[in-house]
Amino acid sequence: MGKHVLIVEDDELVADHLAALVRDQLDCTPFVAGNTGDAMVLASQRVDFGFLDIKLLDGLTFSLAKHLRERGVPFVFVSASDPGKVPADLSDALFLRKPVPPPRLLAVARAHL
Repeated sequence: MGKHVLIVEDDELVADHLAALVRDQLDCTPFVAGNTGDAMVLASQRVDFGFLDIKLLDGLTFSLAKHLRERGVPFVFVSASDPGKVPADLSDALFLRKPVPPPRLLAVARAHL
């Protein structure tokens, strides 16, 4: 498991399911965060790709997305939020509207890992 995937999701069941996909199907190490503070800490480590929910219980993940972009780390928003609410400077980021079938999630991750 040489690559690391950041999963930012505050729904524990969704996060666990995504972590299992990352581990079992991508052979990568998942880093899971359920809030923006933990996500920023994990993002400072070696991360190769990120799945970001937009709206967490403690705020939005746009600052995290900008941080990842500055570091050259590819990511995708995976959210039920309105894609039109994404700031202009992040509007070119890939956006997958929940629910997303696992094969689609895996295909997107594989394209960037």
